[in-house]
Amino acid sequence: MNLREYLKSRKTSVYHLSKDSGVPYTTLNSICNGTADIKECRVNTLLKICNALGVGLSDLISDALPEVHAHYFIDDSIILNTGDLPRPIRLTIKELEEYDEKHDPMFFECADMLYMMADRFLKDGAIDTMTHDKLILKYPIA
Repeated sequence: MNLREYLKSRKTSVYHLSKDSGVPYTTLNSICNGTADIKECRVNTLLKICNALGVGLSDLISDALPEVHAHYFIDDSIILNTGDLPRPIRLTIKELEEYDEKHDPMFFECADMLYMMADRFLKDGAIDTMTHDKLILKYPIA
């Protein structure tokens, strides 16, 4: 829900929210009208608005945040900079992401191929041990 929807659901106005929160009317009005981006607000301002509305910060800004793409097979908790990887590995990762999106079991065959490539590139010095290990953990075969 965006700020305008919260105000409407609570049958209150920008003016009353301004009085209750201590956030200037012009700031709130700009957010509601879309002339100011809620993502640009200071955390302190957002917390004042949340306290006055009785909502959590994540509830208030959820509409402004990009949608998180959760993977099915891929471990999103492992951060890996793919831009520095050799091209064959980058292409295989792209293929893995396509299989993951479709929940296709071919993901595991492709991940196995990635492991062999990672081993080879590690041996050749094209990737370091940490990158190798992250590839193995991020794209599991089982």
